[in-house]
Amino acid sequence: MVQDTEPSEPRIDRRRVLQGVGAAGAAGVAGCLGNGDDDDDDDDTGATDDDPGADEVEAPDDELDNLVEGGTLRVGIGSDVDSFDPEDSSDTTSTLAQSLIMEGLTTSDLEGNIYPWIAESWEQQDVQDFSRADYAEYMTTFEAEEEGDDVFVDTGDQYEVFRHPDDAPEAAGDEVRVLTFEDAADAVADGAYAVHMRAEIREEAEFADGSPITADDVAASYHRLKNSENDPQYYDSILYYEVVDDRTIDVYSQEVDAEAARELTPLFIHPEEQAEVPLDELDPRQDNDLTGSGPFELVDWDDANLYEYEKRDDYWVEQAGVDTFEWFEGDADQFPDGPVVDRVELEVIEEDATRSLALQNEELDITTGLAADTFQDFQDSDQFEAVQRESGGYTYLQPPVHVEPWDDQRVRQAFNKIVPRQTIADNVFGGTVQPAWAMMPTLAAGTGASDYEALLDAGREFNEFDPEGAEELLDEAFDDNDVETPVEITVEVNTSDDRVQLCEQVVESLNSVGGGEYFEAELETYEWTSYVGRILSEDYGQPDSGLEHIGCVGLSGTFNPHSFVEALHHSNSIGACCNLVGIEEDWIDEQIDNCRYGVDVTEDADLRAERYQDTVLDLEEYGGSAVTHFSTQDSYYLPRLRNWDQWVFHEGYLDYGLWSPQEEQVAWLDDDAA
Repeated sequence: MVQDTEPSEPRIDRRRVLQGVGAAGAAGVAGCLGNGDDDDDDDDTGATDDDPGADEVEAPDDELDNLVEGGTLRVGIGSDVDSFDPEDSSDTTSTLAQSLIMEGLTTSDLEGNIYPWIAESWEQQDVQDFSRADYAEYMTTFEAEEEGDDVFVDTGDQYEVFRHPDDAPEAAGDEVRVLTFEDAADAVADGAYAVHMRAEIREEAEFADGSPITADDVAASYHRLKNSENDPQYYDSILYYEVVDDRTIDVYSQEVDAEAARELTPLFIHPEEQAEVPLDELDPRQDNDLTGSGPFELVDWDDANLYEYEKRDDYWVEQAGVDTFEWFEGDADQFPDGPVVDRVELEVIEEDATRSLALQNEELDITTGLAADTFQDFQDSDQFEAVQRESGGYTYLQPPVHVEPWDDQRVRQAFNKIVPRQTIADNVFGGTVQPAWAMMPTLAAGTGASDYEALLDAGREFNEFDPEGAEELLDEAFDDNDVETPVEITVEVNTSDDRVQLCEQVVESLNSVGGGEYFEAELETYEWTSYVGRILSEDYGQPDSGLEHIGCVGLSGTFNPHSFVEALHHSNSIGACCNLVGIEEDWIDEQIDNCRYGVDVTEDADLRAERYQDTVLDLEEYGGSAVTHFSTQDSYYLPRLRNWDQWVFHEGYLDYGLWSPQEEQVAWLDDDAA
């Protein structure tokens, strides 16, 4: 997910773009129906185990006997809510704002285990060995069209699920086989599918308007994802869905998918009528109220400044009781049936220093993403609390791989040796983040690496600061291609304090290598909304586009190791999130897909981890991206906020910290404890 702040960051997996303000957050989930451990794939709670290797963080220790109900939680956020429309937003701040109102079929705990939520059960029914080419007999043939230099396929009103992998039109008139959604219905009717999942909806689950949640609502929520901003993140997996009865929906995957249990669920469930609201219009600021099944409702706002929520008095879990969740292992007589805070206020304060001052003046109760070098000061203070947890948030730079001289792999490899990762970790983030010696964090290492330490050691060959090695590569590449030096290049980033400082380090390093002989780099900064528009343009990083720059973005990864390789390098992420510069290599797509799709990796977690490890190292050698570091998700708060616990992803930190029965987590406000 794109992060709007490296923890004030907005959401993209599933990925969410992080807009940037401090330690980055993350989003998503992983595992077929477990981590592949033979003796622990499923526990008796109905959760699935992904063993992501998250850091141990001391759990809150306030006793529930001390719980205080009521009060207003004042939250400082580092960027505005771009949209309240879940399908039309890809930043973590928007998802954060939506998550107080909306809920999904499932939820997860700190280790990535999956728990049914709106769904009473979410279970695999069948697995068959199908790949995309196996649907050829069901596909519809279209003729490619041409407009200018673009060759495209127009399927009209028919939704394109995917194309035959052998069909790549080069000119108008070329025939292309496409599996439309209607074709997928025929395939499923004939028993042609890979993974079959079934959701049974809880009878107790209701929307805020009192209407029961039905399978038709779930189907409408799937439908709303089509052609949305987040379409590629879901319909790279979803083949088809169909309503069985009022409380049952079947969902099918295109290929055998080791992430099926996690990736086949929509982010949030809408009422059917709401799901029909056109994309980008489902926003209270456009007079379209957002109705969900969550514990809060948005009651007032001052656009771009303040968003006010009130707790509902008819939340369905409070009506049913927390023990409606069969996996709940706590004391249902003592643990509350919903959040105990009455109101939540999200105040937009974009500047880190201003947000920090507001907390110090007790104008806020909690915020995230402050300048990393202030964390220890807050933690050591008697007047404040500060907590952080290693996350899957990461920041990366992507050079324009189709533009000379960056189209030469040696130049990209040199760039990775010029990026001063350790200096960035130490000087920008005060040593609170981990340099990315390989593009796979500890969070996802359980299923994303066969030998994580060996992966990091091998990654250092490509990513450790080595200006002399960079000069050797640049000399070879520039001589072979008659490149005139210094090469002018602009590094671009949004106006986030830590991220700007990071890019300043990169620009300084580029201009210093070889005494300034090789590069003449400069830095440009943009306000977040305009920056997202630039970097998600299909022209970004293309020759003669005027956008031949190095973009810097913070992403929110997931427990799923796929989110750390696919988002940046797979062709299905071009023009979406977050293959900014249009990396499009068949071997990369195939290798990434083979890590996740297929009976072999679904049944053999060790093989899957081996493939991810090999793929990560091959991508490091390709040099299409320079991941600088993996971040921590942090919170800074007043002592009146009791029993707070830290979630690993920015977009979920509020709803998790306030009330999460899967971890028996609840927080409250107590002025007497301040």
